Amino acid sequence: WAVRLRSRCHPSPSITSSLLGTQKKHRYSVSKISTGAMSGEYTLVSFDVDGTLIHSIGQHANKLHKDAFAHAFKAVFDLDTNIDVIKHHGSTDPLIIIKVLMHHGYSKEEAMRKLPECQQAMIDYFGKHVAEASEGIEILPGVAALLERLQKHGKAASCLVTGNLEPIGWGKMKALGIEHLFTQPHFGGFGTDFCSGNTEESWRDRGEFVRVAAGKGAKAIPGAASGFRARFHVGDTPMDIQAAVDAGATAVAVATGIFTREQLAAVAPGAGVILLDSLEDTDAVMAAMGLV
Repeated sequence: WAVRLRSRCHPSPSITSSLLGTQKKHRYSVSKISTGAMSGEYTLVSFDVDGTLIHSIGQHANKLHKDAFAHAFKAVFDLDTNIDVIKHHGSTDPLIIIKVLMHHGYSKEEAMRKLPECQQAMIDYFGKHVAEASEGIEILPGVAALLERLQKHGKAASCLVTGNLEPIGWGKMKALGIEHLFTQPHFGGFGTDFCSGNTEESWRDRGEFVRVAAGKGAKAIPGAASGFRARFHVGDTPMDIQAAVDAGATAVAVATGIFTREQLAAVAPGAGVILLDSLEDTDAVMAAMGLV
């Protein structure tokens, strides 16, 4: 379960990702896929992971992911710490690394320079302990049924768009038994694809992930080369909403994380955001996205 990481840690439309053991370099024109009229037959539905598809539970909430962070800080910086020293909800794995290191007095420049090494250490640790990946996490109600419906639709594609490093995001899906329900070959936008270093506006990196996922999907899905009929991004935080709007997708906000429906509604009024309490009503979710 060895994955070698190559990532771009500065703003650029050139995106490098590591796809569960296979290094692939993707170059997309951001402006080409971020705005404008949609074309094609397929609808793309991307999902955030933590708080949207799954949530943390119990005394050992999201244990392996958090342990991977702690291992990376120790391995690369000989630093005994964890991510809970900062506010990290809605951020991305690379930006969380940077924020934690800055909290401990390291400069952003040094953190950025060491970021690929830290990410690789996280991926290696996660892979070595992957049998523990399901500890402290569980699938949220309605998620499996919705993914199954999307899979059977015929003109819908599903993927991940998350701040998780790619092998960690897919590792969680596999551990919880839903990895096979996403469109294959798997694609998406991940923390391994891009990091601007902008810790104050993490939604901007997430917006890049939404664009990256659309570009990958257009290449991966036969018949989607010209683009998608529509794009939806499902998430539970204000940053997910901002990212979707920024990338030209329709935001589907679900109040299944730490933010209330009212807080989510206030993020982008007038932007056509679809607000849901959860993903439990499969028919209602599909109808909201025009997939009937």
